[in-house]
Amino acid sequence: MSKFRMLVAAVISAALVLSLTACGEEDIAARVNGEVIKKSELDAQVEELKEQYPQMFEGADAEGRLLDFQQRLLDNMINNVLIRQAAEDRGITVSDDEVATQIDELKSGFQSEEQFTQALEQAGMDVDSLEQQVHDQLITERLLEQLTSDVEIADADVEQYYEQNQSQFVEEAAVHAAHILFNSEDKETAEEVLAEIRAGGDFAALAKEYSQDPASAENGGDLGWPTTPFVPEFQEAAAALEVGEVSDLVQTTFGWHIIKALEKREDRQKDLDEVREQVEQILLQQQNADVYQQFLEELKAEAEIEILIPELAVPVQDGPSGETTETTE
Repeated sequence: MSKFRMLVAAVISAALVLSLTACGEEDIAARVNGEVIKKSELDAQVEELKEQYPQMFEGADAEGRLLDFQQRLLDNMINNVLIRQAAEDRGITVSDDEVATQIDELKSGFQSEEQFTQALEQAGMDVDSLEQQVHDQLITERLLEQLTSDVEIADADVEQYYEQNQSQFVEEAAVHAAHILFNSEDKETAEEVLAEIRAGGDFAALAKEYSQDPASAENGGDLGWPTTPFVPEFQEAAAALEVGEVSDLVQTTFGWHIIKALEKREDRQKDLDEVREQVEQILLQQQNADVYQQFLEELKAEAEIEILIPELAVPVQDGPSGETTETTE
């Protein structure tokens, strides 16, 4: 062993001793190949769950439900350690810059730093725990990429899945509509605009001028084909229209609408060529999940896992023989 590697080993050993001294035996929930999982970290996750979902820990079976959550959380923490250890063995790393970039992308979905911080607090997290979670996620993704690099989806499997799950690939009846939205207190203006449309006014131009829905107003009120149902009042009114027909005023929680039906379609079964790529993605995700789960089970079977909280002990595969034992002290 080189002097450098000896020095690194000495530093790691010293750090491990300090860690064990600092947390004490009473703060150890489990050891995974010698690596400690602190009871205090497990307890913190349980408290976060209690704070976010207090109703889940109430009632006659609250104690049993709490125990089940503790077992699941500890098992998840053990899995995370095993995956990180396996990634390290394979030379998979994630830099601080990569974690920071990922977090910046998350932040870009919020209007301000304050809103981002509030979302973290509501999730029971802080910046440090988010960084750790993002780091673990990136590590897992890269490990999974290695494990599944040779996974291929056969045409026969795609065809079989499509035949057995055709109901997943039905294009439902829908209305491609446009609308002009007015605030609830603006009914008088809505009536005037509707009268103008009835007299031959340009629907798209009036939508651009009057609609309080900025996203669709730019497109002359065009809402496109819906990916989710409209609110019931809007949905019912739009469905009753013929193509090219304009509705009377329709009131919803958003305000007053003038609706125009641009196109309509009936239920239609999509053929395989239309959804082949979608089916391939579904099967690929299933295959990847199977590969990952099998790999995790193999890691557990070969690992030395000690659970030091007896009531949280769960059966752990103990080596290639497949025998199960509860590893507790």
